[in-house]
Amino acid sequence: MKPFHHKFSSFKTNWQVAWRFLDFRIQMIITIAILLVVGLFIGDFFQFIEQRRGHRIEDFLLSRIPLINVSFYTFLSIYTAILLSIFSLGWRPVLFLKCLQAYCFLVLMRIATLYLVPLEPELSIIPLQDPFVGYFFYNNSVITKDLFFSGHISMMSLLALVNPDKQIKMVIIILTIITIAFILVQHVHYTVDIIAAPLFSWISYKLAMMIPVSIAE
Repeated sequence: MKPFHHKFSSFKTNWQVAWRFLDFRIQMIITIAILLVVGLFIGDFFQFIEQRRGHRIEDFLLSRIPLINVSFYTFLSIYTAILLSIFSLGWRPVLFLKCLQAYCFLVLMRIATLYLVPLEPELSIIPLQDPFVGYFFYNNSVITKDLFFSGHISMMSLLALVNPDKQIKMVIIILTIITIAFILVQHVHYTVDIIAAPLFSWISYKLAMMIPVSIAE
C-alpha cells in the first residue's frame, strides 16, 4: 500500500502502479461516469427545486447574526481546501478514488434530501454565486433553495475526513469553520443545514471505505 499513501513517492509511478490493477481501473471509471451523469442533469434538478414552493424555518441563530456579503472570502476558503486536497490526495490514487466515491454518495444523498425537504431561503439571504459551479451546473442562474443540507460544508468536511496528512487536515478543518461563519453571516443556509452536513459527509465516507479495492497481484 505504500506507493498509494506515501506523500513523497513519485506521482507518476503511484498512478502507473495503481492503474495496473483491473479493480482500481473499473472502480475509477464507474465513479467518474456516475459523476458525469449526475453533472448532466443536476442543473435541471436545481431549476426544479428553485421553482417549487417550500417551507421557511424560524432560525433563532440567523435572526441574531448581522448580514454581511463575504462571497469572495467564502469561495477563497472553499477552493483553497479543494486545491490542498488535490495536492495531498493526488499522490495517493486509492485515497483519491475513495474521495471520489464518497463524493458520489454525498451528491446522491444531497439530491435525495433536497427533493424530500423543500425549503424556502431566509428572506434576508445574500445568495452565493459560485464562479465555477454556477457556470457549469447552475446555468449561471442564482440558486437559493439548495438548502438541506449544505453542499459546501459537507464537501469540505469530507475532504477533512479523507485527508491523511495531519497538517493539511487541520488547515481544511479551520477553513471549514471559517466557511461556516461566512455562510451564516450571508444567511445562505439555516443552522440545521450546517449541522447536518458533517453527518452526511461521515456517512458517505464510511460507505466509500466499505467498498474494497483489490490492489494485490
